[in-house]
Amino acid sequence: MMNAWVSSIMDGTRIFGVYVMPVFLAATFLQMLLLKRCNFMKILAQTAFLYYICCVFALVFLPLPTMEQAAALFYKTELMPFHCILSMMKNPVGAGLQVVMNIIMTIPFGMFLRYYFKMDAGRVFLYSLALTTFIEFGQFSGLFFLYKGSYRLFEVDDLICNTLGGMIGFAAMKKVEGFIPEMESFERIFKERKLELVK
Repeated sequence: MMNAWVSSIMDGTRIFGVYVMPVFLAATFLQMLLLKRCNFMKILAQTAFLYYICCVFALVFLPLPTMEQAAALFYKTELMPFHCILSMMKNPVGAGLQVVMNIIMTIPFGMFLRYYFKMDAGRVFLYSLALTTFIEFGQFSGLFFLYKGSYRLFEVDDLICNTLGGMIGFAAMKKVEGFIPEMESFERIFKERKLELVK
């Protein structure tokens, strides 16, 4: 399980560095030139969030099946809620670790929604549920019908755990946000015909 996470983070890092980061930096630099302002904390938060999304994508969709594996695929689901409890009775360590990891995976998502967008609990819940539904449907549909069957199992428990993780992230950020400066306080405006930045 841990090896899979490490491998996914490495894959996500490559996706971020090769495909996402160059486009993001170019778009950010262009925006700074057009608006004559920048917010380095916002750029840092956006960079971290994009890196996180790349790692999540790698974790839930990669590796892709081989041609031989793809030929044998069929659609499969586990629709019984809290089926993970039965799994933990058979394999406490492995199944328990999977539940914990599914919760941990979306904690940064809930934290970002609260700090960056100032979302309330209801909206964080809906967006967290939407994210995990998108992921689970992608897994069930064989990466949105790119393959003719599911190469990852659709599980209701994953919906529950991932949504719970988002809410834990929201609650954690709400606890500490009083000690963190507002995102807007880092805004800086370029002086006309000068290179320095001012508040």
